[in-house]
Amino acid sequence: MADVDPDTLLEWLQMGQGDERDMQLIALEQLCMLLLMSDNVDRCFETCPPRTFLPALCKIFLDESAPDNVLEVTARAITYYLDVSAECTRRIVGVDGAIKALCNRLVVVELNNRTSRDLAEQCVKVLELICTRESGAVFEAGGLNCVLSFIRDSGHLTTALCL
Repeated sequence: MADVDPDTLLEWLQMGQGDERDMQLIALEQLCMLLLMSDNVDRCFETCPPRTFLPALCKIFLDESAPDNVLEVTARAITYYLDVSAECTRRIVGVDGAIKALCNRLVVVELNNRTSRDLAEQCVKVLELICTRESGAVFEAGGLNCVLSFIRDSGHLTTALCL
């Protein structure tokens, strides 16, 4: 993973139409591996700085045509950033509409579809981490209503998933 060029990775993350989705997905998987396998957070954040990469990840969520598989890996990458640094929360909150886009994905989730279910799980994780640091931003984005609707509409299925 040391040979990953961050500029190319960022460029691929910012793609998102047609065949470019494949490149975007590859970049997302590379970023996740880089974040997950890094034994030195400081070096990882120098290579893939949150100030640059988190806005790009949030913009993927703002793309209404982004498929669930791309969004799931995007949410996973965001989760990895949030797991490592509380400061990353501010960068996500700073992207207009990003939290609302995350919340809205819970409203349209299809729990009978594995990829959609995985996306919902990652969205809940991201929202949970953001709520521990910036709960007001999630509330203002309609997060409480989205999560309650998700529980009301899918609670019986989510309980079975947890077992």
